[in-house]
Amino acid sequence: MDIWGKSKKHQQIVEPPEKRISTPAGQRLSVILENGDTPRTTKTRDSRISMRKSTTLGLGDAPRESIEDQSNNSSGYSYSVWSGENTAGEKFGAIRNHKQVVKRGGWKRLALIIAVILAIIIAVAVGVAVGLKKKHSSSKHSDSQGSASVVSGAAYTGSPTATVSISPTLIPSNFPLGSYSMVTFLDTVQANCTSNAATWTCYPYTIFNSDPNKAVATFNWIISSPSTGKYQISSTENPFSISFTNQDLELLDKGQDTERYHFQLTQTKTVSPSSSVTSDNAAVECNFEGTSLQAFLYTKMGKSYPDTSKGETSGNPSFPVWPFAVRVEQAVGGGQDIPTCYKLNNGSKGEKITDGISSQDAGSLCSCLYKNWRTPTH
Repeated sequence: MDIWGKSKKHQQIVEPPEKRISTPAGQRLSVILENGDTPRTTKTRDSRISMRKSTTLGLGDAPRESIEDQSNNSSGYSYSVWSGENTAGEKFGAIRNHKQVVKRGGWKRLALIIAVILAIIIAVAVGVAVGLKKKHSSSKHSDSQGSASVVSGAAYTGSPTATVSISPTLIPSNFPLGSYSMVTFLDTVQANCTSNAATWTCYPYTIFNSDPNKAVATFNWIISSPSTGKYQISSTENPFSISFTNQDLELLDKGQDTERYHFQLTQTKTVSPSSSVTSDNAAVECNFEGTSLQAFLYTKMGKSYPDTSKGETSGNPSFPVWPFAVRVEQAVGGGQDIPTCYKLNNGSKGEKITDGISSQDAGSLCSCLYKNWRTPTH
């Protein structure tokens, strides 16, 4: 027997076994059920039972009224708003507009739970992102420090290894503007670009390892500012180095321990050979066209030369000494007409010398390296 036969929207429920009703009240209830009529109280109870099921699906907690009705409902009859031929929008509206949901604040509670979950997810994502950024930043800083610690005795490599505390009185108020003496020592000499090593020389012709005092070389340079935030550098008269004027300075590694100014230029270097290169011992001049001069003027890394406490010469600076590390390099590769040498007649170029001087491959290097710090030994 189907007591819900009047509605096509509800699922059929198998009728429990017929109960024997012997009291007058039971007989009246039996008549009502057989006629298909539903008392008002039954509708209310079924509605609550249905609401209990739908609310449980949507919120996870059943209202108190639903629990009480379930315990008083001995027949177990119920129906759900999810059943039947209702559309999804109608089912959702039935829950959303139901007075029990509104009364108990179910939707507000659900919204609050969702908001809390979203806040936690966002917080975790932000935390992970910040952590990765810090890790990356730390790794990058560590790498830069590590690379600064690798110092070699060969030309074109190496940098100071530590920052130093410089007294403010040693740093001009308008630093880096001004005139400075770069007191350095000759560290390394290479003469592979020429077939005759005597044709390439590096002032003062003695390296530090041979004699620290005789290896001193002082460069007197002037730094100016043609416009705000830009700097240029010029040399004073210097017979042993390449002269230059108003070369742009580039700031590298700004804000890091390895921060430094850099410039580079190319000129012809003129050399008076250290020994005779002709059979008649004539005066000779050799030109190395395309020689590169570059310098690195550090702003935080320390210097260790000269150390007057060890008896090393001061270098006779003409200007205030640059308070930080300095590296100056001259270099040229081998190739056609590297070098070109001429006999001198009363100071003028004469006959070109070809005997004993042949071209070397471009990978063969002639260089002079000057520094004001020593390579650490371990």
